[in-house]
Amino acid sequence: MLKSTGILSKSALKGLILLGGTGALTAGAYEIFCSRATLWGRVLTHGSRNVPAISLVFDQSPNPLTEPICKRLHELEIPATFFIEGEKAKSNPRAMRSLQSFEIGIHGETYRSLIFQNKMELRHMLKPCLTLANDIQGRDACFLMPPHGWKDLRLIRTARELGLFVVNPSLKLSWREGVLFNTSVERILTYVGPGDIILVKNDPLRSPPEPLFIELLTLLIIGLKDKGLRIWGLSPLLRLH
Repeated sequence: MLKSTGILSKSALKGLILLGGTGALTAGAYEIFCSRATLWGRVLTHGSRNVPAISLVFDQSPNPLTEPICKRLHELEIPATFFIEGEKAKSNPRAMRSLQSFEIGIHGETYRSLIFQNKMELRHMLKPCLTLANDIQGRDACFLMPPHGWKDLRLIRTARELGLFVVNPSLKLSWREGVLFNTSVERILTYVGPGDIILVKNDPLRSPPEPLFIELLTLLIIGLKDKGLRIWGLSPLLRLH
């Protein structure tokens, strides 16, 4: 409330300060938890909207679905990018061998959140996995997909220092309880457009059984082609962005 002198009352001033603090917290939470928010730095969510091409990416790799996914992609001659967890990769060398002809990005040593960490902790969580990815594919990995899509300013800066681009896909093919699996594929095919990056969630604990997963992946690929969309690797797609 304004006094006649035009000066804010103490109670009004406290209210504005509180409101401003709440607004700052809300804005900060939005930047952290909204995968497309980019105020703190560049986050890649899609490639050029002018080229009829998309990319497929798979998270939380390697896991029991990795080898059958790779086999089917080879059969269909489809490129893809797999984002790995360092600890899983070290304990599953056989599955990692199946990834050698695909592009590899990283999550970190585990799927643990990377926000609210100091710089030293972040480098400890990222660098071993980055080195492993580089060794496996014979060239530098350049993409980081933050676990859960969460990122903060320190993570974006540390990723940049390590030569990594932060990626949060524009579309996610996930499997929800009570929703038919093929409905999830149909939804993606309804909304997909040029430049989209499609994250195919492949956590074995939540994904459909292997034969059905491969069938649905095949239907997705056929559907994308029927829409006139080519499937490119992540690097070629984002190089045009």
